[in-house]
Amino acid sequence: MDPSMMEDVARQLKDNPELARMLMEEQKKMEAQMQLKTIVNKLSSECWDKCVDRVGTSLGRQETCLANCAERYLDVDQFIRQRMSSSRK
Repeated sequence: MDPSMMEDVARQLKDNPELARMLMEEQKKMEAQMQLKTIVNKLSSECWDKCVDRVGTSLGRQETCLANCAERYLDVDQFIRQRMSSSRK
């Protein structure tokens, strides 16, 4: 984007606070989606490495391990987020 376009966008945002608010909301949604994707990717990788030693026709007990690992990972992630948000207050 060239500088004149950036100036035009900045002027439009300044003149239209509702548009600026909507853009901020969309930015927050996109950031939340990226955080979720990061968590899911990390969870998948770590739990797979921990639980799956070989791939056959079914996962058997490995499926239970994957489910438990995912639940613990999400519990810990939620715990950490709550602690971080309470320490900011």
